[in-house]
Amino acid sequence: MFDFIYWLLSYVVPFLAVLTVIVFVHEMGHYLVARWNGVAIQTFSIGFGRELVGWDDRHGTRWRVSAIPLGGYVRFVGDMNAASTPDNDVIANASPELAPRLFANKNVWQRIAVVVAGPVANIILTFVILYALLLGYGRYTTAPVVREVVAGSVAEEAGIRVGDIFTSVDGYTVRGFEDFDRLVATSPQRSVSIELERDSQRQTIVLVPDAVEAEDRFGNSQRIGNIGVYPYVLPATVGNVIADSVAEKAGIEAGDTVISVDGHAVSNFQDFQQLIVVRPEQPVSILLERAGQAMTIELAPEAVEVEGQTIGRIGISPGAPEAPEMTLYRPGPVEAVGMTFEEIRFIVQRTAAFLGDFFVGRGDVEQLGGPVKVAKVSGQVATLGIVALINLTALLSLNIGIFNLLPVPMLDGGHLMYYLVEAVRGRPLSMKVQEIGFRIGFALVLSLMVFTLFNDTIFDHLGILR
Repeated sequence: MFDFIYWLLSYVVPFLAVLTVIVFVHEMGHYLVARWNGVAIQTFSIGFGRELVGWDDRHGTRWRVSAIPLGGYVRFVGDMNAASTPDNDVIANASPELAPRLFANKNVWQRIAVVVAGPVANIILTFVILYALLLGYGRYTTAPVVREVVAGSVAEEAGIRVGDIFTSVDGYTVRGFEDFDRLVATSPQRSVSIELERDSQRQTIVLVPDAVEAEDRFGNSQRIGNIGVYPYVLPATVGNVIADSVAEKAGIEAGDTVISVDGHAVSNFQDFQQLIVVRPEQPVSILLERAGQAMTIELAPEAVEVEGQTIGRIGISPGAPEAPEMTLYRPGPVEAVGMTFEEIRFIVQRTAAFLGDFFVGRGDVEQLGGPVKVAKVSGQVATLGIVALINLTALLSLNIGIFNLLPVPMLDGGHLMYYLVEAVRGRPLSMKVQEIGFRIGFALVLSLMVFTLFNDTIFDHLGILR
């Protein structure tokens, strides 16, 4: 019983709180623009199914909270169902007073405005949240200066050096190293254009980040881009030793500090890497310090192929570095507007790129999530505080707005597609064509829902597609 209550409070409640806000704002967008255009509205519902609580307003609209809290809808008078399928009998037999107020009888531009209003409301919500958080809390940043370049990494091969200052990635301004990390992390195996400053000269470098598996603070695995640069110097201390690696077999342990390799002094982890990668399958003498005692380890790095080159590797990772100095950056009200629009553009562009990866074979189905995954993420983020949960609300609101604009019948984008065709042709598509489209759209949306649900639960537990 205690586990159930914990699950309910930790995951379900934060998820429903986030979803309810997003759905309410989305449907309110439809409602307000429909009301401004004189459309008769039958129902405004948060959730589906049986009504739990409801009341009628003076305009005749039924406001209700329904039993299944996984969405919502605005139903206009003359609609057959919550998906806004026209009821031809009601429309044909409407009284002279009601007929002009039916959604189906409004001109095509009014209908387009009503349909677009929902996703636009989600985008506005995202803007308001991000703008308010940026003004209220500012942003902690680390100087976007390269302090460490991993030997044999994409960055080293592309010519990035210690001391380079990143200024932009793919046209997005880099104000701190956190911006650079995020821009690269969201572009695994996709070409990125990096602008940097070196010796007061601007340079542009184009490269393709490696795709690596990483864990977030909650232990969730994710596929991110990495080029091998850091805003700090990695110490020459062993953090982890890979099981059955050359290092483990030779007796190297976590916490050891490397002093030298074959007599060459080592001051940081990069020095150590550079001395190892050029010695595949060659005997190497490593001087270590362990618990204040010096000791020598003899080993031969294994030879591994990395992008057509043979390098040496022994199977260790560096210890935790000292945290780099961070400063609080607070933009003014005008600058914050531009930064917020840039953030929204970034999310939209990276979302489109993520979806595009599936059409070129780079997509990772593990990253697709349905309601279970969203609930899990909501619960995890909620542990970080209300500000983090509000930030998640902004991100999900924008993604739901974008998703609803896809030209798929059953979604707002599908209705929009029909109305745009009607605006061009001067007359609507036949009801038969629209009905076929809605059936295809329903099948696509249902298939996606089923797949993400299985991906959230069964695939995750059984290890399928892993």
